[in-house]
Amino acid sequence: MSKTATIKKEERILADFERLSKKRKKEVADFVAYLKAKEELEATKEIIREKDFLASIMRGDEDFRVGRVKKWSEVMKYEQSGR
Repeated sequence: MSKTATIKKEERILADFERLSKKRKKEVADFVAYLKAKEELEATKEIIREKDFLASIMRGDEDFRVGRVKKWSEVMKYEQSGR
């Protein structure tokens, strides 16, 4: 689908939404919240299935727990100094 067609479809959806009753708008909002949570959960599951990535997260968590961290401002200052 072209970008123009997608925009027109989104505009039509928003126009249709505006014509709904308050009750139906709440139902739509609840469904959108459900879809958002479902998508986030699926992304999380994907990350967890990726063994190397999960191990990397766990190493980072351990680094943070034992204090092997630097402030972002210090990292940026170092980078900006050209080192």
